Formats: sequence, C-alpha cells, structure tokens
Amino acid sequence: MPDNAFITNSKSRTLKKRLEELIHYSRELKFLVGFFYFSGWRELYDSLKNRRDLIIKLLVGLDVDKALNGVLEVAKEDDSLSNDELSDRFFASLHIALNDEALDNQEFYEQAAYFLELLENGRLQIKKTLEPNHAKLYLFKVKDELRTLLASGNGENKSAGKFITGSSNLTRAGILGQNEFNVEISDYGWSETETYFDDIWDSAVPITEIPERRDYLTRFVRNRTQVADITPFEAYALVLKSYLDLMEQKTIKPYVVRLLEEHGYIDYQYQMDAVNQALTIIEQYNGVLIADVVGLGKSVIAGMLACNLGRRGMVLCPPGIIGNRNPISGWTKYMHDFHLYNWDIRSSGDLENAAKYLQEHGDDIEVVIVDEAHRFRNEDTEDFEWLSTICRNRIVILLTATPFNNTPQDIFTLLKLFIVPGKSKITLDENLEGRFGRYNADFRRLSYISRYYNSPDPEKRERAEKFFAEMFEVPLPIDIRRVLSGHLPQYGGGSAGEERLRRRRGHTGCFHQPTFA
Repeated sequence: MPDNAFITNSKSRTLKKRLEELIHYSRELKFLVGFFYFSGWRELYDSLKNRRDLIIKLLVGLDVDKALNGVLEVAKEDDSLSNDELSDRFFASLHIALNDEALDNQEFYEQAAYFLELLENGRLQIKKTLEPNHAKLYLFKVKDELRTLLASGNGENKSAGKFITGSSNLTRAGILGQNEFNVEISDYGWSETETYFDDIWDSAVPITEIPERRDYLTRFVRNRTQVADITPFEAYALVLKSYLDLMEQKTIKPYVVRLLEEHGYIDYQYQMDAVNQALTIIEQYNGVLIADVVGLGKSVIAGMLACNLGRRGMVLCPPGIIGNRNPISGWTKYMHDFHLYNWDIRSSGDLENAAKYLQEHGDDIEVVIVDEAHRFRNEDTEDFEWLSTICRNRIVILLTATPFNNTPQDIFTLLKLFIVPGKSKITLDENLEGRFGRYNADFRRLSYISRYYNSPDPEKRERAEKFFAEMFEVPLPIDIRRVLSGHLPQYGGGSAGEERLRRRRGHTGCFHQPTFA
C-alpha cells in the first residue's frame, strides 16, 4: 500500500481533491453512500460538469430526517415495505435534503440543473438499498487507455480501477471540512469490492431505472423544492397577500383607549401599533412575545391587550412588582386601571402553587401574562416545567426587555410556551426547531471567531479562520467587523448574500409574520 493511501482531510490531502483527480481519469463511478447530499455534489460539480461521457451509479443506503442543525441520516428498518413504499420514503428524504435552507444560493440552482440533465439523459442512475446500509464506498472504473497503469504484478487489476472507503459521507464536511479517515486502495480487493457493490445494486430499489419514477423525480425536483422557479404572478400574489394580511390587523377597541386616557396614560402611537400587531399575532399563534427596552411601557401594552381580549387571566411577575392592596403601583395598579378585576396576580417565584391553584380553580382562566419572562429561558428547570403547565392551552403574553441573553436558544425556549415547534406556522417549512438549531450553531461559531481570531494559540486561530472562511465565503484574513455585524451570506447579509437569486416556492428564509410586538 502506498504511503499516501490515507486521506484525513488534512490541508495537504483532502478527500475532495482526491475525488476530483480520480473523476478525471474514470469512465464510471459507483458510490455507496448514506444519502446524496447536495453539499457534497456542490463540491464535486466543477469536476463532473465537463465529463459528458461519465456514468454515475449512486446507491443510497439510508434515509434522512430533520435535526436541530439541518438534516441527519437515519436507519429505518421495515421488512414489510414494498418497493413502491421504499421509493416513496426516498422521495420524502429527498424533499428534506433539497429544502435545507443552507443550499439556498445561486450555485445550488445551477448544480441542480446539471443534476436534472444527468437524470434525463440516463448518466446518473440512483437506487435505494433494500436494507439500511451505513457503508461509505467510492469506486472508480478508469478509462480504457489507463487500465495498464493500475495493473499489479500478476495483472489482477489491469481492467479495474481504484476504490476509497472509510468514514466520509458525500457531504461537504465529509469530503473537505471535518477530520475523517479514509483509505484508497488499488493494489488488491477490487474484484471483491465491485462484486459487493454490484450485488447490492442488483437487489436495490430502482429509482431512476423505472421511467415513471424517474419522471416523478425530475418533476419533484423542479416543482417541489427550492429549485422551483417563481413566476412574476406568483411573486405578485405573495406580496399582495402579505400586504392584505397587514391591512387586516386586529385593532384596539375604543373602550380600551378611553380607559388609557382616563387614567392619565399617554396614547403613544408605538404602543397602539404594538397592541394591534400583538392581537393579530395572538389570533394566529395563541401567544405573543413583547420585547422592548426598559421604560417603554410593555406592562401598559399587556394591560391594554388583556382588556381588549375580554377574558379572565393571571399575571405572573416577580414579587417586587406585584404592588400592594392600594392600586397605586405595580400590577395591582394596571389591573385596576384596565378594569381587570377578575384577574389573579401571582408571584413568578411560586409557580408550583400557582399551577395547583389553576388545576383546582382555573377553568375560566384563559390568558397568562408572564412579566420578566427571560427568567425562564432555561427549559431544563423545574420552574420552566411548572410554567409550561400553567401556559398549556391558554393565551400567553410574554414580556421581557432581554429575550436574547446568551444564545438564540433563549428566544426559542420562550416561544415553546405557546408554540409546538414541530407544527409551527411561524416559518413556512414548520421546522422551527431546526431553524433555531442552525441559529445556535452559527452563533457559537461566530462567538468562537470573535474570541480567538487573534489568539496566540495557532490551533485556535486556525480554527477561527476555518469558521470564518466557511461562514462568510470571503478570503482571509478575518474581518472582525464583518463577524460582529453577523451579516451572514446564508441569511441574505453582505455582498455575497445580495448577489444571490432567491427563487423559492413554498419555502422562505425568514419569518413570514413577525412574532414580536
């Protein structure tokens, strides 16, 4: 075995570079991978697009599913499924993989077009293994004129090729970004390895060999993923719908405005707008997070909301702002001023007793206001569990000046008090958990860059540079102002983001309705 047979994605020898070299000398590729991620396809696109004579056989061994930071592979075993059911599951996995928002860029659309071209002319053949298969295997059958270069002493490999096996999946991280261990073999084992692949291939579920499934796959990619073109009329309809939704906002009742003025409050327009927006959000999501700096009247906004809703409720707040029996301060005053006489005020430091009270006497309590809600940003606490119980099946109004304390997870935790993450309509793809998982991952990497970009430790500095290059897609050195701005290309920030063509149907890169008033 040659000294350079091991591929670990070090600077001098990445799997991407070696795959590109072998693709150049090959006439047929046979890949057995977990799934066909487009992040890996993107890295190999330049070496593949000029090879009009290349045949690619792709054997997919696993399904994919949603995860906190994108998609992951899963092994789903079920011997009772038919070939049609297995192919349907493949398409479901493909839908998840191709609608990953990390792919939303101009390059992806170009590469997807090439993917469709390969499908239509039969040069890309895809099958799904009957049983889950975790192997990662890359076989390269060399061009006829190069066969003799691979011949061993006894001529065993004269008409064969090379293969690579190891830990790397066909993802960007697997072939370029992260530490892996793979071995390239050419001096033995080719026949056995190709037989292993061919045996699985022969028994696998055909995806592209059956015309109906191949046609469905091409239609699927063109019409049901973010590759789909949006017509001018569709873009116009979406903008018009958003505008009409804004125009149809709920409006505060005149009675509430009169109460405001009678008790000496000033009817600031920003507060009125916040109430109107919050009422609309509550109707859609059964809750709202009102976040603004200290002193701008979040409690007044919440009082107007409660009065406008016209339902009985409970306020949970720190003991120091409950107020006394005379309605001259704290929440006692707001309850009096907005005629919320049938409301209860409880200390947020005694949630267990508040929950027990609601269990026994709270059938008619339909609204919960949580002041200083950022105190419950950690869901792994007993207090959060009690608060979740209190909020369940009730309208929730959260008040905080600091919804973001440590990481984006803080906001997500608060949203969980009135939103089911897997069924959220805040984002059109419903995967709110996955979205915040990506936010958290990006935030951690940005924090690492800002902390170690000029570190005397070369390993930490090199890792910070690696994160910067991956996230901002610009050359080194690190521009710390760009890092601190947080304008990432994948979220539409910076020059690279501005140049991208965002052509998505049924999938958006931002909240389609504000969650905060």
